[in-house]
Amino acid sequence: MKKIVVLGGGRQGRVIASDLSRHAQVSVADVRPLELAGTTWLEADLAKPETLVRIIREHDLAVGALPSRLGYGAAHAAVEARRPYVDIAFFAEDPVLLHREALRAGVPVMLDCGLAPGLSNLLVGRALARGNPEEIHIQVGGVAADPRRPYGYVVTWSLEDLLEEYTRPARIVRGGAAVAVPVFSELVRIEVEGVGEMESFLTDGLRSLLECGVREMTEKTLRWPGHVEAVRPLLASGRFVEELRSRCADGDDLVVLLIDVVRKGKRERLTMLDRARSGLSAMSRTTALTCAAFARWVAEGGVDQVGLLPPEKIGFDERAVRFILDALAAHGMRISA
Repeated sequence: MKKIVVLGGGRQGRVIASDLSRHAQVSVADVRPLELAGTTWLEADLAKPETLVRIIREHDLAVGALPSRLGYGAAHAAVEARRPYVDIAFFAEDPVLLHREALRAGVPVMLDCGLAPGLSNLLVGRALARGNPEEIHIQVGGVAADPRRPYGYVVTWSLEDLLEEYTRPARIVRGGAAVAVPVFSELVRIEVEGVGEMESFLTDGLRSLLECGVREMTEKTLRWPGHVEAVRPLLASGRFVEELRSRCADGDDLVVLLIDVVRKGKRERLTMLDRARSGLSAMSRTTALTCAAFARWVAEGGVDQVGLLPPEKIGFDERAVRFILDALAAHGMRISA
């Protein structure tokens, strides 16, 4: 049985570990004590590179579920330990150097394997395998199930990472070239079937998709109407994290993913709608369980390449796509066209 270590036992890490424990021997490394059925807790300060390398080397596969500030260090440690690595952290560092090092180490490194980037990239890769379309537009968001909740939001992942998303420029593709525009640009309201009216605005989530060869591509975040207007003063005053932590800590959520692919003037829409259930938030379901499915594909020998493998590259392998989508379907998550 494969030995897998999950780095980080937070909201996402514990769900990843729990799901993987049904298929492998799983340890969770975290500085905080963790009791999770079917897993073993390893006390570790994951900010220390030497600790990361040692722990990863003792396992067959490492899965990263750390805040973005620790993401690059964990990925680099996995390469140094010469172990395959799957990750959900959206770190700011350029992963190009990791690619060269992973090639030399002979290991695959799969970053951004969550919801978006992650599942969205996988589906885009599947579309690209049929030939490049003229346009691809991704819209994705997690919101409070009850839009009347403060800011229409429930905290389901790192607020510090959300703050970064709300402050860094959004990189999109226009006319075949990557350009940066202010976050919250192109704020519009749209109607989402089965959900109602939402607002949509540009954010920086394309990452590796910026260079996939499509002439027009955007990623937009979805929120309940009025969210942007409500949070802008918090961002300006520096109270964003404190306010959402105090007022948006609890409650059920829902997740929406829309991907529009325009090919020869015809638009195809892929849709996923998921809600909190069985004690898991919709964001944990769609992010952590997606990451666990990617990790299972690696652990079970599905990947025969080394170096940096973005999710869209995995999307060219129909066996991998089917494996991951089937794993999600087993949890009640389905993509409709």
